Amino acid sequence: VKCMVELGVYKGASLRTWREFFPNAEVWGVDIDPEVKQGDPKVITGSQADPNTIAQVAPGKEFDFVVDDGSHLIHHLIGSFDLLWPRVRSGGLYVMEDLLMTYVGDMRCTRVEWPGQKHNTEGDEVFQNDRSRLNAWLLDKIAKLDHGDGDIRSISFHHMMAFFHKV
Repeated sequence: VKCMVELGVYKGASLRTWREFFPNAEVWGVDIDPEVKQGDPKVITGSQADPNTIAQVAPGKEFDFVVDDGSHLIHHLIGSFDLLWPRVRSGGLYVMEDLLMTYVGDMRCTRVEWPGQKHNTEGDEVFQNDRSRLNAWLLDKIAKLDHGDGDIRSISFHHMMAFFHKV
């Protein structure tokens, strides 16, 4: 791994782990909570689904590995994938974590557990009830894969996670 990004880094422990596991890689983080940055130039503050925020992450570079452990809001999962997938290198991996959270009807309860949630737009929780949007999006990706269209080599689902492997 030469370059990776994690969306949603909370207190930064995962970034330290990734940097230890991939000592020669550029490890970037994105979090909506400005307190997370703590002077780290490779942590970008902003929404994971904002094109301006994502443009600041490893400018001009491709990613070997992307981990979406961000807001867990459905429109953010889809928006982030759409922004970052074109920058995943051939053979790279994109992981969506904690998909079980898409079944939480009211994400406002997470504002205490994950302080960064308070920085999301009020009303984002309403989108969380639209699981049919995520299911339709995933089924579209699977249909394209089945027909040999697009640049997804494989999609695999594991406990609360989806792995997308690029051609």
